[in-house]
Amino acid sequence: MKQKLFTKSAFKVALTCPRQLYYYGDESYANQNNDDSFLMALAEGGFQVGELAKIYYGVDDANDIKEKDYQSSINVTNERLKLSDVNIAEAAFRYKDCFVRVDILKKTGTDIELVEVKAKSWTEEDSFLNKKGEVASGIREYLYDVAFQKWVVVNALKDLYPNKKFKVKAFLMMADKGKVADVDGMNQCFRIVKDKNNRSKIERTADAENLRNAAHVLTPFDVDEICDMIIKGETGEQDKVMGNTFVPFVNAMSQHYCNRTKAETEIGSKCFSCPFYTTDETPSGLKDGYKECWKEMAGFKDEDFKKPLVKDLWGAYIKRNKFIVEEKYFLEDLSEGDFKPSEESEGLHHVERKLLQIALATNNDNMMRPFKPNLKDGTYIDVEGLRKEMSGWVYPLHMIDFETTSVALPFYKGLHPYEQVAFQFSHHIIEKNGTIKHIGQYLNTKKGFFPNFEFIRELKRQLENDNGSVFRYSNHENTILRCIYEQLDKSEECDKNALMDFIDTITHKDEHVGERDMIDLWDVVKKYYYHPSMKGSNSIKVVLPAVLNSSRLLKEKYSRPVYGTEIISQNYDSTNPKIWISYDEDGNVENPYKHLEKISEFLDVDEDEIKRYESTLDESVCNGGAALAAYSKLQFSDDVATKALEEALLRYCELDTLAMVFIWEYFNEMI
Repeated sequence: MKQKLFTKSAFKVALTCPRQLYYYGDESYANQNNDDSFLMALAEGGFQVGELAKIYYGVDDANDIKEKDYQSSINVTNERLKLSDVNIAEAAFRYKDCFVRVDILKKTGTDIELVEVKAKSWTEEDSFLNKKGEVASGIREYLYDVAFQKWVVVNALKDLYPNKKFKVKAFLMMADKGKVADVDGMNQCFRIVKDKNNRSKIERTADAENLRNAAHVLTPFDVDEICDMIIKGETGEQDKVMGNTFVPFVNAMSQHYCNRTKAETEIGSKCFSCPFYTTDETPSGLKDGYKECWKEMAGFKDEDFKKPLVKDLWGAYIKRNKFIVEEKYFLEDLSEGDFKPSEESEGLHHVERKLLQIALATNNDNMMRPFKPNLKDGTYIDVEGLRKEMSGWVYPLHMIDFETTSVALPFYKGLHPYEQVAFQFSHHIIEKNGTIKHIGQYLNTKKGFFPNFEFIRELKRQLENDNGSVFRYSNHENTILRCIYEQLDKSEECDKNALMDFIDTITHKDEHVGERDMIDLWDVVKKYYYHPSMKGSNSIKVVLPAVLNSSRLLKEKYSRPVYGTEIISQNYDSTNPKIWISYDEDGNVENPYKHLEKISEFLDVDEDEIKRYESTLDESVCNGGAALAAYSKLQFSDDVATKALEEALLRYCELDTLAMVFIWEYFNEMI
């Protein structure tokens, strides 16, 4: 059996839930976090930040420790430490059963700088401690990580060199939002390439070394003093977070992990986020740690997992722990008394929305009574409320959706780390007579190009031809447009005033409300519509299949190949029309997002080449995180998949605005 040591990742799991260590250390348990971590890190800019840090510290290839197993990496590290002055990447240390790899270790004689590199934003004005003397929650995970590394490194060096006194100082290197890039294409210096095993990796371009002399957008923040406070158990949050102080916690958790024993914990709201569960897609034979815990600690039976749980209740995240302490695990355990009385409002108030969900999920006839006038076949729709709401809408209606990213390394000269980049939008239009068109879209495919101003010019061009109502789904589009407004204000664009005026007309901020301020379709859904399949979510990915299952009109219409033929689309036509309606084995309409084309279907390559890429390109772009990762890959890579990624992104974003059209069609049908 492979030796187990308590690593940084195991320590992180222990902080989340000590009991999860047991499942994390055993590959026979399903783990939903085992997704494509490469693309997620790519989307956040983690790999690029790590490579840039090596450039800043002048780490050469010989001192970038690539050995995979524990002992080999420790042996190479020890050899490098014999040098008087050396900068090492991935330096490996072991103390007792604890093992760490340090991102960057700078050794100058007996002075050592331990540098942990994170793709997180920070500034000199930010504080590591809150007013209570606790490590601030937003940075806690990272500071504990560095403290754990320092504790292991200091003790490992004492064991290795008992006659030397090393001074170890800890730093947390992060993207400094107070800094501005002074070069273009910084992120383009780190490309994704395939190795001989067809695995993705980061490769520096010839220009990457020049970044050492450019403005440094990563800053090594001195966290040594606070790490010492954490190690000594002097920060105020430790008992709340760990049920102990730091060192005893580490010792206990390392023993549980390495000896394969379960830590004693209590059921809490964190248990609802446990990743160690199985699904219908989980390979057979894998065990379910989530169910194991609930059975052992809450006495659940197999049939209990089929009941609606309090975790599924919309908008009740803060109350989950209270419910669990009171042993109210199921929606059927809740009553009106668990919530404050509703306030008067248009449509469903947030408390009424919760009570409606509970009533429908548990068939509680008494709780259902106030909602019955608007219930039909188990679906709630307030037709009169909708009629009043929709009467104020001005045709043609414009449905828009944005895809954006904010990466650590700025895309363009003059930008701060994590500045918003709007790289894509989709635009559907609905005429008063019901005619629907996918009228426009935008996707930046130019590498190293800052698209925001081109993005807003194209959006303005498509929306300025009439005074029709503009719709978004949730607040993201308003937030992004206000960010672009600020970017324009600081720019020297010749048309910036016209673009800023346009943004003002369709957005709101503080006391300002544009005369054509976007209507939030998410808010309309929340107030007037609820289908039991939505459970605790109003996400468009959940609302869409609910609406399709509610509407006979939509099922009949989109079971035919009308999309791309009768309905104009930017990405489908008469040669490849799209049928959006398909049914599962129970006769329910399946979620159209599941049936977006696989990326590999867009590859204009032969069969052998498709096989080479199928392991990394078999996923469709069917959610915002995947879209962000796909765009990042477009920006950072040069391979045959580029066209496939473009097509997948366009069709994904198109479905987002088409989903808004479907919701309008259903509401219009009902009124």
